[in-house]
Amino acid sequence: MNRLLAKLSLLATTAAAALVFAGPVHAADIKKGEALVNKGGCIACHGAGLDKPIAPNYPIIAGQYASYLFHAMQQYQTKHQTPLYGRNNPIMSGVMAQFSTQDLKDIAAYVSSLKGPLYIRDEVH
Repeated sequence: MNRLLAKLSLLATTAAAALVFAGPVHAADIKKGEALVNKGGCIACHGAGLDKPIAPNYPIIAGQYASYLFHAMQQYQTKHQTPLYGRNNPIMSGVMAQFSTQDLKDIAAYVSSLKGPLYIRDEVH
């Protein structure tokens, strides 16, 4: 029983230390995301409302899920480090390279807050 308590105590101490040294967790900032979208020039390809891209093979990103947008942008960044894992688009990779992880979260929050054609079907497949 004492060994179990000692292990639990060590686990709790380690978890507390991890929280202290991990740094602050920042929520996504929609206003900052809007400024970053303007900085990145996203409207040049995705349209003024990010819902009317200039080419049919460019995605409509307005209203897309923030988690999807975040991971997609991370994959474009990864292209520079691991070509086999990242998304392969030199324009998007170049644009995404300038942003931090927090920036990507802010951008995703802003873009997902926009009205777009994304909808959820009632039926389950």
